[in-house]
This record gives sequence, C-alpha cells and structure tokens, in this order.
Amino acid sequence: MKQPSIELPDLRSFILIVVAAAGMSGILLDSWLLLSQYILLIGAVIALACTILFWGDSRLRLASLAILWLLLGAWRYSISSPVGDPQSINTFIGVRKLEMRGMVADDPKILERSRLLLVEVNAISINNGSSWQDAHGQIEVQMLGAPVDNPYGPNYGDSVEIQGKVQPPFPHHSPEVLASLSFPRLNMIGSSGNPIIATLFHLRLRLASIIEQSLPQPMAALLIAILLSLQTPAMQPLTQAFKSTGTAHLIVPSGFKVTILAGIVAGSRRWIYKRRDKQLKPLLPAQKREGYWRQWLVTSLVILCIIAYSVLSGAGPAAQRACIMGIILAIAPRFGRAYNLYTAMALAVLIMCIFDPFVMWNTGFQLSTIGTLGIVVLTPLIQYLFRHINRLPFAYIITEILAVTLSAQIATLPIFASTFNQVSIIAPFANLLTVPLLSTLISLGLVLCVAGAIFLPLGIFCGWILWPLLGYIIFVVNRFAQIPLAFLPVDHLDTYLAWCYYGVLILILILIRLRWSEKIQKYRSNVAFKPQSSILNLKEAMIENNHQEVEGATLSLSPPSFPTLRYAAVMIVILALGLTLAATPANGQLSITLLNVGPARKPSQGEAMLIHTIDGKTILVDGGLDATSLGQELYSRLPFWQRSIDTVILTSPRQDHLIGAQDVISRFQVGQVLDAGMLHPSTGYALWKRTIHDHNIPYTQVREGSIIQIGTQTSIQVLWPPRVLHKGSHEELDNALIARLVAPHFSMLLLGSAALSNYALNELLTTIDPGYLKANIVQVVGEVGKAFPVELTHILQLASPSFLLITPAALSSKQSKVSTTSTILASQFVTSSWQTIQTAQVGSTTISSSTSGWNITTE
Repeated sequence: MKQPSIELPDLRSFILIVVAAAGMSGILLDSWLLLSQYILLIGAVIALACTILFWGDSRLRLASLAILWLLLGAWRYSISSPVGDPQSINTFIGVRKLEMRGMVADDPKILERSRLLLVEVNAISINNGSSWQDAHGQIEVQMLGAPVDNPYGPNYGDSVEIQGKVQPPFPHHSPEVLASLSFPRLNMIGSSGNPIIATLFHLRLRLASIIEQSLPQPMAALLIAILLSLQTPAMQPLTQAFKSTGTAHLIVPSGFKVTILAGIVAGSRRWIYKRRDKQLKPLLPAQKREGYWRQWLVTSLVILCIIAYSVLSGAGPAAQRACIMGIILAIAPRFGRAYNLYTAMALAVLIMCIFDPFVMWNTGFQLSTIGTLGIVVLTPLIQYLFRHINRLPFAYIITEILAVTLSAQIATLPIFASTFNQVSIIAPFANLLTVPLLSTLISLGLVLCVAGAIFLPLGIFCGWILWPLLGYIIFVVNRFAQIPLAFLPVDHLDTYLAWCYYGVLILILILIRLRWSEKIQKYRSNVAFKPQSSILNLKEAMIENNHQEVEGATLSLSPPSFPTLRYAAVMIVILALGLTLAATPANGQLSITLLNVGPARKPSQGEAMLIHTIDGKTILVDGGLDATSLGQELYSRLPFWQRSIDTVILTSPRQDHLIGAQDVISRFQVGQVLDAGMLHPSTGYALWKRTIHDHNIPYTQVREGSIIQIGTQTSIQVLWPPRVLHKGSHEELDNALIARLVAPHFSMLLLGSAALSNYALNELLTTIDPGYLKANIVQVVGEVGKAFPVELTHILQLASPSFLLITPAALSSKQSKVSTTSTILASQFVTSSWQTIQTAQVGSTTISSSTSGWNITTE
C-alpha cells in the first residue's frame, strides 16, 4: 500500500528564519569552541562568494546563506568575548585597587539600602591616575543610598571615576556584566549619553512619583511595576508571591505589555479612518495623497509610542523584542507587505543578537522569545483539547486564558525552573484571575499619569478608581501564594536535562502536527466567530493579517455589547467613593500613634509619629529608617483616599528619622514642613531640602520659643534648639528638635533623639522654665547598648509623667548582622514613678485624648 506523501514546507519562504537560526547557532557554537575570529572571517568571505555564485539555485543559495550566517554569528561572538582580551575589565578581577573611568549605561536600580549602577568602562589606571589605558566591559557598582530617587547621585549618562577592587560579578548577573564593585569611591566628572534616553528615564521617575502621590502603598508600588516595570522597595514584600504564583510577568519588563500598548494605540486611531471609510465615491488624486500622508503620520505616531513605552518600561531585552516586532507590524501595511509573526520574530532576534550576542543568555530574552513562540504554537492545541468545555457560557474566554498560560508555562518551564528555582503549580488559575485586568490597568495607569502631570488632584481621583483593582490583584496573588504546594522547589536543574526537555517537546509537536493538524485547523475556523479575549486578540491579528492592516486589534475582555456595563460600573465606584467620603465622621479626639517601622525582617528601628487632631488635621513627626514599612503603616491608618498630610516635622537629620519622611514628602501632598536646620548639611539632608524645593512645599526652620498652631485646639511649643545652632561633633543630636505638644487636658514632651545629647539636656535644664517641661507623657529615642545621660533623669523628674515611651534608634551595622533586638534596657528607670513602655517590645502605640481623659493602647 502506498504511503501518503508528506509535503515539507518550502524553506525559501523562510529565509529570514533560517538566517536568524543560523546566526544564533553560530553564537552558541563559538561560545563552546572559542574559534579564531580571523578563521571565521575568512570562512564567512568564502561562504559569501558561494552565495553569490549559487544565487540562481534556490537550495544551494539557502544552504550558503545558512553557512554564511553561522560563521558570522560565531565571528560576532568571538570579537565580543572577553576571553583572551587583555583590555577586558574582567582581566583585572582580584587586582589591587584600581581607578576606572566610564559612563552609567542604565537607569540605577534602587535596592533596599543601596543603589546598583551599570557602568560601561572605557579607561583604567593601575598607578593612582598617573596614566590611563584603554579598557572596556560593563561592571555593576553597588553604592550606598537611601531607597528614594537621588538627583545628586549618579544617573544614566553621567561620566564617573571609580576607585576600588574589581570583584567577580554579583550572583544572577546579566551575561554582559563582566565584574562588580562593592561600595567604591565614586566621583562624577561630567555628563554624556543619549539625551533622549536620559529624558525618558527622567520621565519614568517622574511618572513613578506621580503614581506614588496618587495611590497608597503597596498599590502604588504594584502599578509602578506593572506600568513602568520599575521595582521600588515597597514592592519587595510582594515579589516572592508573584514568583510563586507564576504571575511575575505582570511586574517585570515584558514584551506582552508593549504588545498591549500597540493594541491600545492601534485601536485609538480608528477615528482617523472613519471619514475615509464613510466615503463611497472614488477618491481624487489629491485626496489619495492626503490619505497616504495621513496613514504615514499615524504609523509614525504608533512607532514613537511603542519606542517611548519600551524605554519607559526599562528597555530590557523582552521590551526590545516586542518593540521591534511592533514596529514591523506598524510599517508592513505601508509597504503593502503581509505581516508574519515568525518572520518578524526572526528579524527582531537577529537584530538584537547582532548588536549584543550575549543577549541570548539573558533570562528576559529567553522567557519572552520562547514564551511567545510557545503561545503561538501550543495555544491552538490546548484549545482543541478544551473544545467540549467551550459549549458552556463564557467558557471560551476562560479556556483561552488557561490555554495561553499553560502554553507559556510549558514552553518556558526549564528556563523558569533554573532561574527562579521553582515551578508554579497554580499559575494557570492565578493568571486566569489577574491577566484579564492587565490591559485595563495599563490604560488607566496611563490616564492617571497624564492627569496627575496636569493637575495632581485629577491623578488622585483616577487613583480612587485603580485602588480596588490593584487591591484585588494583591489579594488574589497573596491568597494563591499561601496555598500549600502552590509551587515546587527545583534545585540545580541540569542544562542537558533542559535540552532533552525541548527535544522531546519538539518531537511531540511534530507528531501532533502530522496527525491532528487538519482537525485543529478545522476547529479554529469553526470558532472564529466567537469574541476573542484579551490574550490572543492582537497576536491572532498579527498572524492572520495576510493582506490587510490591523486597525482595531484592541485588548478587551468582553463582547462589544458590554461597554455600557463597564461605564456604569465605573460610575457606581465613583458614587460609592463620594458617599463614603461624605459619610466619614470626625472622631472628636486627639490621637498620637508611635508607628512600628523598620526594614523588612529586621527589628523596629527609627522614630515615626502620626498625629490626628480633634479637628481632623494630620501631622507626621519624623519617618523612621524604612520608607516601605512607614508607607504600610500610613496606608493602614489613613483613609485610602487621603493623599495629603498637613504638617511634616523633622526633629533630627539622622537617617533613622529622615528616610521615611523623605519618602512621604515625595508621595503626599504636604501643607508645610518644619525642621531645625543643620549647620553642616549631610547628603541626606541636602536631598531633603532639594525635595522640598522641587515640590514647592512651604518650609520653615523653627527655633526655641516658636509655637506651631495645628488646628484650633492643638499646638506644638518648640523648646530647643536655640536661635544659634551649636557647633560640635554631635550636631545631629545636640541640635535635635525638642517640642511639647499641648491639647485640652493633655500634654506630651517630645525629647526624641535629643535625649541622647548631654549638651542639649543640660542646656534645657538651665534655660527653660520647668513649667514648660510638665507633661503627661514623655517620649525619647534610645540606642541599644547605651545608657541615657544622667540629665534625662532630672528632666523626667521635673516633667512628672505618667508614662515614658522609648522608641529605638537605628541599629549599628554590627548589631544588624547579628540580629540584635532593638530593645533598650533603661536600668536607671526601673524604680521610677512612671511606667516605661518600649515600642520595640509592644509594637505601635496609640495615645488617645478627649474631654473625658486620655489612655494608651498597644498593638
């Protein structure tokens, strides 16, 4: 019996795919064999001659092109490889301290207590700068820094000089990074780089600031991660939950986000074509020329939007790939060419590998490229398996999202397991409940940024609409992450096992194609009339757009009959918020809360105090050492719509008072800022003053004798420092603010960090009337392992308080490493008449005062 013949695809129609595959194979080949670049170049010249010679024969031409690009790919890697290069920066690893010159090549990454810079080195000196020699390579530099944007620090485009000892790259580094430096000496010597990219990076930080001012934490951090792919410290507690649930693609640079933006922009330009589509008469030549230039104008707008958003989202390899493919999608109809996803991806990969052959080892590039191919190839098969379920109402939308998630997970399983050392089991279900909101979040996020840039209250209003959606995402991800066996840990996945996995997967796909290809194609044609969900709508349009332009490939979850319901839902949310605001009653009492703030998984450190007055005024005194924990405390104690604080008071420019307050004046609308100034400003205090100036916040330096009226029934009397600040080696303590909060039937003496200064306490005893020291409660800051000055006991005796509240100062680096608790052993107060409460032991402490009296509660 004669076997049916199998028609193989004509490779001539896939020349670009063959070229890209050959180039990537050449890069991999040379990474294993390390061939001579001269031999490879000579071989490429011979292959080019053969290509020209055999151009008339399609098969020989294709074979010659494959060999040519195989050799060119290997040659490109050989000239970029640092192996055997005496000028490569990794050859100086382990050498004594060196001096290097270079340029900051990317936007700094803000970590919990430091900043990570990517520096492109161009010169190096081994004799303390007496002479310089050429060098090249990228190096990661870890610098000390607060978890806020620092305009004084090095940013993209700055030319820098670095002095330190070159070390091997940090763990989980990008493949193009050849070495690292930890906390070196760094000087900025100029500015270079692309001004357009620098402007876009600055805009990225500006948009992040608008989001932080419009939303509470951690919702603001989540929207920044989704929209801008920027990881802020407030996002760190949630990151592991997103990894465990397989939804990490929502908060990292992703080509899918660029694809969504392309769909949004493409859909928003329909109005331009309405007039053209309504015309039934033949167009005159002038009208045709007008329509031609209008089409190019719209295409240029789409391309600019795609490029700008790719840079704003971090310009990582995944965004670069999607950007190139989006540009191809936009310009293909203008030249009358059909768009083919495989060809577009091959061209994008080829361009990226030409510019940077190391991109093939970048995890983002691998996940994005292979994940996209997996979605395109595997989704139809998995949907076919779900064909019986699709008969149920709305089942097609659900099964499509599950199919897309499973396809991406199957395609990227080895990469995800080796990178994150875990495999999520519940990823399909977590993505089913979260991914459909991605396009809505990006659209509303862009609206929020534009509205906030024009008028911040408009941005806050948009934040009210986004708040429940972001809260829902956080709720779903956290709940799924807490499910037992939500993910399986994977340790040391062998590379050969990953290659075997892909070999078996390709073999299975070939067998399925040979057996069920016609059935799958027939099924897809039968369900083509059904409304598409948000995942594949644009991708399907890309693949099936053979002869016409993609005009309205928008990403929408619902059929066309649902817009009215969506708008009605938004109006209901807005009305509900308005009614909630109008119905919120005043509590009629003064409340003072000493907030429990500190770095994640560390003891409480630093002073932060939130005050609510009887008439609804809000005051923040200091901000503690950690901006993230302070944001969480404020989010839990302020109404979600409140993005304003009436007064921020900084009692000391120490880091454990300043860092959180710095973040607050950047994110909230602040009525006024008060502090005592500083004789010799530190970098942190200079940044504090710069932020106040940039946000146009009213600022006042207060001194002894000042009275700050907060509302109608609460005032703050400033008792220290004097009008002329004290010069000494402990200025931050000696000139710290001492104040007395006075309200009906209640007073509180805020000694703060001045309680650690012998000079300040002694002067207070000799210059201040003892009547001003009387208070129901006294608050001080204490340091672990250090006793309070004797003068503090005398002041407490004059104050005669009922309670002494002790808040912890920042732990030293040594104490932090050994996990020392922040409890202060105030032995001199054991036999005192007042009760001592340490917030490090009891957590946040709230003092409530009203006409009927006052009380203290702890959490």
